[in-house]
Amino acid sequence: MKNIDGIYKVDMLGPFGWEHFSPAFIHDGEYRSASAEHFTHGTYAAEDHGFQMEGNLTQHADHRLLFGRKDIKELPIKFIGRIDDDVIDGEARVTDGSRHSLRFRLNRLPSLN
Repeated sequence: MKNIDGIYKVDMLGPFGWEHFSPAFIHDGEYRSASAEHFTHGTYAAEDHGFQMEGNLTQHADHRLLFGRKDIKELPIKFIGRIDDDVIDGEARVTDGSRHSLRFRLNRLPSLN
């Protein structure tokens, strides 16, 4: 299995196509991403071509409609995706039983080393 640690550009599939969501930092089992509107912290596991992250997404600006909701500040989420070279493509869901999901794509950025 190739090491997937690095800095990624996270894009979310919206009504008008792919939108930039935030940068993400994936390192030693920890997942972190942040923007002017949110912060996500969680843990991940990667095996073969599979990727799974569980964490909490906290909105700290005007709450954006995510997963069919606009009224919640903190959402427990689970992202399941497939690794293909430097891209992780998958779907995120709120873990409280919501039927809504969002499609995300993470593209690894070039290393500074």
